[in-house]
Amino acid sequence: MKIICWNCRGVGKPATVRDLKQLLVVNDPDIVFLCETKISANRFSSVRRKCRIEGGLAVNAEGKSGSLALMWKDSNMVEIQTYSSNHIDSKVYTESGEQIRFTGYYGNSEPSKRQSSWNMLRRVGKDVKEKWIIGGDFNAILENAEKEGGRRKPKALMEDFRKIIDEFSMVDLKTDNGWFTWVNNREETAMVKERLDRFLMSANDVNSFPFMGTKVIRQSNSDHDAIFFDTEGRKSRDNFRDPRLSFKYEACWAKNKIAKNIIKEAWQRGSQDTLEKIKRMGQELGGWQFKKLNQVRSQIKNLQAHINKIMDGQGSNNKGNRLKMMRVKLRNLLDKEEKYWAQRSKITWLKEGGQKY
Repeated sequence: MKIICWNCRGVGKPATVRDLKQLLVVNDPDIVFLCETKISANRFSSVRRKCRIEGGLAVNAEGKSGSLALMWKDSNMVEIQTYSSNHIDSKVYTESGEQIRFTGYYGNSEPSKRQSSWNMLRRVGKDVKEKWIIGGDFNAILENAEKEGGRRKPKALMEDFRKIIDEFSMVDLKTDNGWFTWVNNREETAMVKERLDRFLMSANDVNSFPFMGTKVIRQSNSDHDAIFFDTEGRKSRDNFRDPRLSFKYEACWAKNKIAKNIIKEAWQRGSQDTLEKIKRMGQELGGWQFKKLNQVRSQIKNLQAHINKIMDGQGSNNKGNRLKMMRVKLRNLLDKEEKYWAQRSKITWLKEGGQKY
């Protein structure tokens, strides 16, 4: 089972929808929990359709900010239990027939109101009998090591968070990559980074998932990064091949000089058998298109590694400016990849989300 949690800071923007759809394509999650969608439940239905996900529930905001959404891939795999402006609690039925409780959580951003968020979680926890996973933006940290820059968090707020974890015998799942998940995008000494987003799991259930893994997925638009949970995350598997890379002749190649030369040379070389010509042409065009995409993906991967260093490295000297520049470059590369897919097809899945890896 795979889960993505992300405080998207407004999913009404085309660029955010594109990022969301890229998260889905690359990670193939079963469940997606979003915080601060900042759109109505009715409007979110349109986003869900663009993402081609069957099941979903959106919770309207109370006040100017907020609003939550839970989406799931198979319409029969999730039963909603309860929801509020701070949570969506669900019962998940896995392919093996097992029942898992997943609670998407959004802690109140105002410290004075956070206790009510914790109390809500307590009410949910009283009814949980299944293996329990909680994920989302907690708007809280457990220790000072989870914050860099700015004022220190009051000890009482961290103790409140720790009490919840102890009460329900939960474990804080550390990510396999990255540490901080939020940055205020300020410059120099005003830069603040915190680990606000995470997954918790019942301590008794951790050994049930020996290959479980979690990771941070860096984003180019939101100040929050997405977090990813996978019960099979550390299990060796065959190399993933993007389903969009399956070979088929594209009309756009007729206007591409390089593609035309590849087709011409492949057609004129070797056997005169028509089927052999088509096979040879397909192999060479497929290799060309993959190499073209791989160059962009390699640049994206390198940029994400640099962003990781800035996010998780100590100190703030000029890091705010560098982080902004790298996120702009990342955004441009993601746009470039999107255009690549748009060129391959007149009706492109990414294009439906507006005008990530």
